[in-house]
Amino acid sequence: MLSDNLNKVTANVSAAIRETDEFVEFEKQKKLARSNPETKEMVDRARSIQSRFMEIPEDQRNGDYAESLQNEYEEITENTAVYDYLRAEAVFMTMLQEVLGSIIESVDIEI
Repeated sequence: MLSDNLNKVTANVSAAIRETDEFVEFEKQKKLARSNPETKEMVDRARSIQSRFMEIPEDQRNGDYAESLQNEYEEITENTAVYDYLRAEAVFMTMLQEVLGSIIESVDIEI
């Protein structure tokens, strides 16, 4: 359970995040993707491909299987709506990682 102070700070940080261009664009693209079943299905396929690619050991990422996944991903992301959604999601997630990284760096947890 968070203290009252942390609850307030968390609410403020959440509100600030919702006001960023990254969040606004992500929400816009998410609505567009969800409103079109074909786009939503293609986004789901792209995520599945990303997941399968990440399961491939790094030293095997130049193989035929990895190449076929990359080709399929590129084909899917030729769809502008899919590309726009995935890009907005990536930009938003990068911003969130930066925020979390700043918080972690400001709290000295090393021994």
